[in-house]
Amino acid sequence: MKTNSIIQKWVLFFLITIPLVSFAHLKSIAITIDDLPFVGEYRNFHLNMIMETLKENEVPATGFIIAKEIRNDNWEMLHKFRDAGFGLGNHTYSHANLNKLEAKQYIQEIKSADTLLTPVLTEPKYFRYPYLAVSSGIKKDKVLCYLAKKNYQVAPITIDSKDFVFNQRLLSVPEVDRRAYLNELKPFYVDFIWQQTIKAEEHNQYHHNADQSQILLIHANLLNAYVLADIINRYKEHGYHFVSLEDALKTFKDNIHCSKQVNPQHKESMARNGRVEPEVTGIESDPGIEGYADWD
Repeated sequence: MKTNSIIQKWVLFFLITIPLVSFAHLKSIAITIDDLPFVGEYRNFHLNMIMETLKENEVPATGFIIAKEIRNDNWEMLHKFRDAGFGLGNHTYSHANLNKLEAKQYIQEIKSADTLLTPVLTEPKYFRYPYLAVSSGIKKDKVLCYLAKKNYQVAPITIDSKDFVFNQRLLSVPEVDRRAYLNELKPFYVDFIWQQTIKAEEHNQYHHNADQSQILLIHANLLNAYVLADIINRYKEHGYHFVSLEDALKTFKDNIHCSKQVNPQHKESMARNGRVEPEVTGIESDPGIEGYADWD
């Protein structure tokens, strides 16, 4: 009887723990890097450091380029980044804030960047809003519809590293003292990202989206050139595996999109269930909305 009791306890233990272990291995995250080619000086050297860290750890990533910031000596590095298998997307021409511009001005920012970045943009085409400013109402929808027309998908985030705060503190230290200060700053920064991750996972659980991937936002800056390996290791220690932005978005039940456009994730779900999505025509019937096609 005692032996049977022990066996029952072990069976119960495995029934409880195996699903938990499996769940841990299901956790996935995509890394996205804003403000390429680089924030600050020594752009090519430090962007190359970020790229090499990603390659050494076999981690996919997508970078978003501010077109205006490209200099003649940056093109080779951007091609190298793309040729290494990483994604490159549009981050407007001048890092424009949609909350401070009219829709028509902002669309011109997207268009100017698209024209300049054509040699290095990858497929699928992704767009990341600077300052994560998507605005609201008609202006928001005008921009979304233009992006859809140009075959751009919006790249959302679920984890904001707030790395600009930490990077500014690093840059405020005299260069001769930065190495020592970086060693002090690093654990606080990595721990902050992890706390942001815990909140994002709690958000997924609350909204019954436990299988949704996380999407981390960092910037191409001095801090991440030296700390990215530590960030990657922290996620690996907690059982995360790294996925592309494309694969991460496949786990999203919904994503921001033009009101005229059927959300691709929702459309796929409808098709699996043998249902047809009704055509959405709201924006076309609103006389107060200019025809976004006329702005191209």
